[in-house]
Amino acid sequence: MLELRPSANNPRLRRRRHWRLPEQLLPWFSALLLMAIVLVSLSLFAWFLFFTEVFFIKTVAVINARDHISSEITEIVNRQIERSIIPRHIFVAQVDLIENDILNALPAVRGVHITRTLPSTIRVIVQEKEPALLLLSNKEYFFVDHDGVPYERARLETLPGVVLPTVKNNDDSSTVAVGVPALTDSFVTFIQEIQESAPDIIGAPIGEIRIPSLAAREVHFVMSNNWLIKFDVNREASEQLEILRRILDESISEEEQQRLSYIDLRIPRRVYYKVD
Repeated sequence: MLELRPSANNPRLRRRRHWRLPEQLLPWFSALLLMAIVLVSLSLFAWFLFFTEVFFIKTVAVINARDHISSEITEIVNRQIERSIIPRHIFVAQVDLIENDILNALPAVRGVHITRTLPSTIRVIVQEKEPALLLLSNKEYFFVDHDGVPYERARLETLPGVVLPTVKNNDDSSTVAVGVPALTDSFVTFIQEIQESAPDIIGAPIGEIRIPSLAAREVHFVMSNNWLIKFDVNREASEQLEILRRILDESISEEEQQRLSYIDLRIPRRVYYKVD
């Protein structure tokens, strides 16, 4: 019987033997193929992420801020994102740095938080300061916060809906700068306590609040009945209010109160008043 053997000269058999990958190379080939797929995928993803405009910032949304504050914040955000490594890219924008820029540039802002809303919006959530009082100095009005810092020039369109105590600085040589402390926090608290209680004790609203200078440690209240009452801000407001209550109830008659011009409470354990 004849035994048929494959011929080494058969081209079809040679071709099949030529393309057969050695078994020891199969793991390396699979790894290389997987690496190539991963690299191509990552390259396509990086191209889509950084070299298309899908994730470029198109909108800056400022929330809970008045119009003029919102405009200034938008300018700050746009200026900062243009300086990024990839300008206007939402993932490259340094939100912490932008928040610090806003707080440093705008004394009227107490807090700010920035979030990214994909694919192309920056949201700036703002917490503005609430004014504790108005300061009138050199014919200019300033909103003052609870720490005694004038944080914004007061204009008619920016006035809040509530009536604020207005403190008039009688020293025309002093200068008030926005963002620079002009009063102390204890002074602001003192004014608020007197503002709340004095009208009930006297039976008349406060007409005007004056200070001799920004550095003075005294404050003068002019009541609507033309009484001038001088307080020492270095002592407790409640203590001086109680003295005022007692002097009106026990020492100054109603007839004298009709002609009373001023009461001076600045000296401890002494009260001076004048009846015209």
